[in-house]
Amino acid sequence: MQRQPKWNISDTNVANFGSKIEKDAHYQAGAKEQAWADPKTKVGIEPGLWVWRIEKFTVKPWPKENYGRFYSGDSYIVLHSYKKNKNTEALSHDIHFWLGLESSQDEVGTAAYKTVELDDFLGTSPVQHREVQDSESSLFLSYFKKFHVEEGGVDSGFKHNASHEFRHRLLKVKLIGHTVVIREVPKDYKSLNSGDVFVLDIGTTLYRLNGKNSQGVEKVKATEFCQATTSDRNGLAKVVVIDEGDRDMNKFWEALGSEGPIKSAAEDTGADISKIPKKLFRVSDASGTLKFTEEATDIIKKSHFDTKDVFVFDAGHEVFVWIGLQSTITEKKYSLQHAQEYIKKYNRPSFTPITRIMEGGENDVFTKCLDV
Repeated sequence: MQRQPKWNISDTNVANFGSKIEKDAHYQAGAKEQAWADPKTKVGIEPGLWVWRIEKFTVKPWPKENYGRFYSGDSYIVLHSYKKNKNTEALSHDIHFWLGLESSQDEVGTAAYKTVELDDFLGTSPVQHREVQDSESSLFLSYFKKFHVEEGGVDSGFKHNASHEFRHRLLKVKLIGHTVVIREVPKDYKSLNSGDVFVLDIGTTLYRLNGKNSQGVEKVKATEFCQATTSDRNGLAKVVVIDEGDRDMNKFWEALGSEGPIKSAAEDTGADISKIPKKLFRVSDASGTLKFTEEATDIIKKSHFDTKDVFVFDAGHEVFVWIGLQSTITEKKYSLQHAQEYIKKYNRPSFTPITRIMEGGENDVFTKCLDV
């Protein structure tokens, strides 16, 4: 079951678009934000990856050695800048604001607002993405060789645990796309499956359980994680490796505190999003009233999009808000609201990633969702 956030997800849409005056105001605010406005950061100047954490309404650079490590009690902004065409110096940008399920409403709101400031600082051409813990997009995960979410955060006063008392936890190590993702899951046998690797951390011992159908890269990353953890604890923790079905399974069950059948790898795949039909909706005020109408189902082509309007495109795994260059201020302003209302009305998961794309700034993820 999907864990529910402490904050109201309907309040996390990327901010609305308005007049040129409003955009200029955002630009001025963004230009004053030293987290990216300082030329030394090279933001907007060269390709790269930048991560910031929201701390007490401020934007703080996240240490590069921690890239890929996030805390459930925090909110972050991630910028990926790259060259679409190697023959030009022009940069394209993807901005993601990542929301931990335990993050405060203030942190969530600050992350969303600061994302808009960064967008305007970079010229309103970036693609914006809302990412929710446990439902990250494949594009977001692709930035990190290893993606790891831990409990805690800046508001909980998280510090490196120098004592010898450690919170017991169960971690799942899973390959998603080209990224190995490490997530904390409920410490119960029901969290296990044969397709992944699990690390049961009880402080002085780390039990690494290899599912019988787990992949080699998952085992390698689990090994690296265990080595790093024991190093952090000055060698006070030992690692015990167990293969599913081994005679040592009883040690694992005893440490876990519960025992039961382990699900097959297939049972852990979740909902099959490929069975969800793609849908395209038009947001238009051409009639004098702002209307939200369905344009196409299943087969969605680039020709369905019209530069004079805004479109909400449900690709199954992600909902895109496409902004036509000639769309009106009203259409732009309420497009994300319509996307959120669509998710609610059609019973789509509330944590579905929402991405805003300006016409001409379409990324590969969006393009690959279209039919030829």
